[in-house]
Amino acid sequence: MDQPRIGVIGTGRHARANIYPAAKLAGAQIAAVCARHLDRAQAAAAEFGAARAYASPAEMLRRESLDAVLVIAPEKEQAGLVREALRAGLPVFAEKPVGLHEREAGEIASLAARAGKPVMVGFMKRFAPAYVSIKQSIHEPGFGDPLSLHGMFAIGSRPGWDDEWFIKTGGIHYVDLCRYLFGEVAEVRGFRNTREIQVDQCFSLRFDHGEIGGLFFAGVPAWTRHYEELTVTGTHGFARVENLARVVAHTDRPAPSDHPRWQTIDEEDRVLTSVHTSASGGFKDLYLNGYVGEVAHFLECLRSGTEPQPSAADNVKTMALCDRIIRAIGA
Repeated sequence: MDQPRIGVIGTGRHARANIYPAAKLAGAQIAAVCARHLDRAQAAAAEFGAARAYASPAEMLRRESLDAVLVIAPEKEQAGLVREALRAGLPVFAEKPVGLHEREAGEIASLAARAGKPVMVGFMKRFAPAYVSIKQSIHEPGFGDPLSLHGMFAIGSRPGWDDEWFIKTGGIHYVDLCRYLFGEVAEVRGFRNTREIQVDQCFSLRFDHGEIGGLFFAGVPAWTRHYEELTVTGTHGFARVENLARVVAHTDRPAPSDHPRWQTIDEEDRVLTSVHTSASGGFKDLYLNGYVGEVAHFLECLRSGTEPQPSAADNVKTMALCDRIIRAIGA
């Protein structure tokens, strides 16, 4: 399976701006495209080199000889389309959320296990180079024991948002990152100051192994520019991601001296940034956000027969934590 044949369900703005191009860059062969309206499927097929277009997922799954399916549909339709692909006997990559709560996510995980087919959930932040770097920093010997994390995710507001919808469609990436970095969560406490569609939340976490964390989420006009930041602190070091484009890592390494440290200069930070160049051809964000990385991982797992991560089973734990946070903030 050198170049897996992929069928894609969904032609929305996010799919066409991010997932289709990422799939092509990752080496996928987009064989067929499906959308609710045939003309939209035909347009996407022409743009991304697919041979055929469909207005019915069932028809595409029945007629095409596919190696896997990508599901990039509206949030409330995701789980149903994943079920349909699994029942057709195909591996699935699906954009988050897969299931709108723990129970529905669990149903998908159970179906995937019975079908013997993998489901990968699109938590692309795990594949963003900045967050890959911060996870590596945690495991470096000089970092010491992980102690805490602190992060924020803030964007503009949108019609129809409330606390639950914001967490499960936007903030969920950072909920998942907490698990990715520190493992499972023992305790959640939180507050909200949301006013109609202006979302404002903060909450604290205590992890199973004792680490602590705090997150601030906002969906308000003040943050239309979009900003995200995450800092992890250990006993002898810290690492911070700034808006996916800059990583600062520090390890406490005093210079050998018989004099007090304040008499010299020995504090050292390692700073990583992305290269600014027109050579990216506009694809830079697809790599820095983790879109290419997540699809490449899924394709490699198809070739090797290994289970991709995050899996449907792992997604159940992230959805369960989202549900706990929503209860904790009283939403």
